[in-house]
Amino acid sequence: MNTLTAPPSLAVTTAPAVFVRFRIGLMVLVLLAALGLTAAAVTEIVHARAQADDEALRHVQNLAKTLELHARGTFRTASLAAAAVTEAVTPRPGAEPPADEEVQRLMTRLMAGDGAIRNLTVADADGWVRLDAVPPVRGIRVADREYFKAHQGPEDRGPFVSAPMISRVYRDWAMVISRRVSDPAGGFAGIVYATIDLSTVRQFYASLDVGPQGSVTLWTPEGYLLARHPESTEPRFSPSQLAAATREALAGRREGVITGPSTIDGVNRVAAFRAVEGLPLYVSVRLAEQDYLAGWRASARQSMLVLAAEIAVVLALTALLLRYLRRLEATARALQDSENRARAIFDSTFQYMALLEPDGRILAVNRAGLDFGEERFDDGDLSTVAGCPAWKMRAWRRRPESVERMRDAVERAAAGTLVRFEAELQGLDGVHTVDCSVKPVHDGDGRVVLLIAEARDISERKRIENSLRQSEARLRSYLDAAMEGILVTDCTGRYVDANPAACEILGYTRDELLTRSVRDILTEAPRTADGLPDIFATLLYTGEFRGETVMRRRDGELRLAEVTAVRLDDDRNLSVIRDVTERRAAEEALRTSTARLGALVQALPDIAFILDGEGRYREVLAAHDDLVSVPPRQVIGRHITEVLPPEAARRMAEVIARTLRSAQPQAVEYVLQVPAGRRWYEARTAALPPDFGSRSMVLVLARDITERVLAAERLAQAKEQAESASRIKSNFLATMSHELRTPLNAIIGFSEIMVHQVFGPIGSDRYADYARHIQQSGSHLLELINDVLDMSKLEAGRYTLEDRVMKLDAVLDACLTVSTVPAEAGGVALVPAFIQPLPRLRGDERAVRQVVLNLLANAVKFTPPGGQVTLSAAPAPGGGLDLVVADTGIGIAPEALRTITEPFQQADNSISRRFGGTGLGLAISRNLVELHGGSLSIASEPGRGTTVTVRFPADRVVREAALEAAADPA
Repeated sequence: MNTLTAPPSLAVTTAPAVFVRFRIGLMVLVLLAALGLTAAAVTEIVHARAQADDEALRHVQNLAKTLELHARGTFRTASLAAAAVTEAVTPRPGAEPPADEEVQRLMTRLMAGDGAIRNLTVADADGWVRLDAVPPVRGIRVADREYFKAHQGPEDRGPFVSAPMISRVYRDWAMVISRRVSDPAGGFAGIVYATIDLSTVRQFYASLDVGPQGSVTLWTPEGYLLARHPESTEPRFSPSQLAAATREALAGRREGVITGPSTIDGVNRVAAFRAVEGLPLYVSVRLAEQDYLAGWRASARQSMLVLAAEIAVVLALTALLLRYLRRLEATARALQDSENRARAIFDSTFQYMALLEPDGRILAVNRAGLDFGEERFDDGDLSTVAGCPAWKMRAWRRRPESVERMRDAVERAAAGTLVRFEAELQGLDGVHTVDCSVKPVHDGDGRVVLLIAEARDISERKRIENSLRQSEARLRSYLDAAMEGILVTDCTGRYVDANPAACEILGYTRDELLTRSVRDILTEAPRTADGLPDIFATLLYTGEFRGETVMRRRDGELRLAEVTAVRLDDDRNLSVIRDVTERRAAEEALRTSTARLGALVQALPDIAFILDGEGRYREVLAAHDDLVSVPPRQVIGRHITEVLPPEAARRMAEVIARTLRSAQPQAVEYVLQVPAGRRWYEARTAALPPDFGSRSMVLVLARDITERVLAAERLAQAKEQAESASRIKSNFLATMSHELRTPLNAIIGFSEIMVHQVFGPIGSDRYADYARHIQQSGSHLLELINDVLDMSKLEAGRYTLEDRVMKLDAVLDACLTVSTVPAEAGGVALVPAFIQPLPRLRGDERAVRQVVLNLLANAVKFTPPGGQVTLSAAPAPGGGLDLVVADTGIGIAPEALRTITEPFQQADNSISRRFGGTGLGLAISRNLVELHGGSLSIASEPGRGTTVTVRFPADRVVREAALEAAADPA
């Protein structure tokens, strides 16, 4: 092997001076490096402090502006709501004023859109509250309030914003925006005002993070603190500190900044103040130096630790270098030749290096190569590898595929080509991946005289690359498998990546989506969702956004999406979207259903209980606490035996058991002593479905039936009294009818003898005329008594039908014959309109004849001369039979038709005076027809006559086939 050797004299005389100068220069360099690192660290810390101060100042100013916009938006929303109600209640010429219910629903809808409006109220011209959006507070008058007096002038001055005040109703800070209501003539008719609940402002402030010693405040110029976060023990009224400090800071401007120690607690803070435009309010944001510099202090400590570590590393490297220099100096002083110096450098590298003959035989190997292949011996002895091919070293020969690559690389390098390849070698601690190169070295003639082989262990790099690829593959698989849509946009809003779920939600393919921007997808959002400006502004100021927005799919359909967006380090934005359209619709439906159910439960007179199978109360809904034995809030979790009396508890337990066993509704009645007194209850049970809970549940609806029970008792007593009176009346009528009939029969008989002069002339004609009057009056009185007696029998239920088959046409002919005489006397035509033979009828012939005669008599009586009465019979639907008596008489008024068939009822009081009668004929006829299972109906029109229809059921009509079968039983 060729070596290079330096002259000994030169090495001895120059080496010490060179190394001394080198050491001095190295120490100076190390000192400068330490000073430079220290200066850089200090500069960075000072710059970071200035940045933290600037960032805190910007933060409080931006947050103060945000709070001002929030306050303005809250009051603008309230003003618009008051304007909408004012428009609704303002009367218009020629138009009907809207109903209070419509205005109430409008106010309820307006309040549902914004939680900051505590109430919408309409007051009349005297200041009395007329309508309230919340459950009404009666007896409130606002005539003394500033916001009412401001509108009593002759002109409408527009909306009025009141100063903050303590609400009389809610006992908390509130502000009012009022509008004038004018009558059609332009006069003052009242006001509409919206009450702004400042507690919602406090809730919003509570969501802001200003550090443990920071604060956000809404207050008045007089020093009233309306909202503050966090809450503190500071007085709610501090004009000497807050108002004075604000006036000094603002100096007539709308906004200002104060830095330095607080006048209240002495803590260094940066504070921003803003006056709310158009409102008597201020907002302020304060950040404590201790809070906003916490990150800077931690960063400064970390920078100092890094500086110390860097200086330590520099000193360690310097020590190592000085140690190495001492070794080199010793080597130089020992007059080592250039080969040993080259060998030292050769061996000091971390790469595996070897010098090869053009045929691949090893000339030299550095220490790293020997250590890796387990070839090294004491003092670097190369006797085991020198002269052997490089691929015969242990690390190579254990991997046959790597041997072939090395041999091929040596052949190509010997031909004058630089060869680079990767191979796997077997080391002490396993298989390593190495990056190998074989470089040819040419002589002056261009011939390859030496090969330099280098190998760098890239196992860790490969492992990191493989891990990175696997991580990227896993991340991509996670994105592809995620149910939520994931989108990545650049700083201009264009999409640069999207997972399949996002494509499915938006209806685009991935390639189509990557050609679009956020503005193509997001639409103008409604009040309940965030729009594109809101999202971008939030990302700009906070670096993240959480909310809902409306997205337009490829097919134009609008979908409500829940969005979580964060700003990445490379100015890209990562957004996770979830389609919540159906969920929000279901939630809205659930809220509506729950509200309806709650209103229904409150409106029902029932008390609702939910009990488990053991009889313990799980839920109680009672509209009135005085109707339950124990207040509802004290019942939950208790057993029915602890709440109900023993007998009621036993009956309730049995009903619950039957309900769960049969899965059918049950009912039970029981009595309780409640604050309202002794009450009767009817409870109905129903088993709840299994998905209601893990255990069996029963719904119990208990209704107070005290009034019904008491009414039933009173009704029973009244019924008993009425039945007793009816019995007494019937007995009296029967007795009196019998007692009257006997003398009347004698009077009628003797008068007939006298009229016909059976025993000879009675003398004067006047006596004969008197006898005829006596006979007629007695007959009329006997007829009335018979009607009263029949009516009393029917009412007492003692009238018995004598059922037998009758010839209906014969009965009708007989009735027509009897009615002919009064018809001819009254000049009325009596017309039969039925075709014989009629079907036979099964019933009481005397009762049927009485019904027909009564109807014909009434028709003839109430038909003027020249009129007509028609008697007809025809089949009825269902196989029955209709008998119809129609006249062209005076008719019946509509209001009299409802009572005309009641006993002693006539069309009007003049009927009895003009035509006579008791009014029992139709009542008796109706009852006789109903005893036959039929019905009697009347149709009439004043001046056009009356039609009475008697309908017998099908089982009363006897056909000829039935008669033949009865006659021939064989």
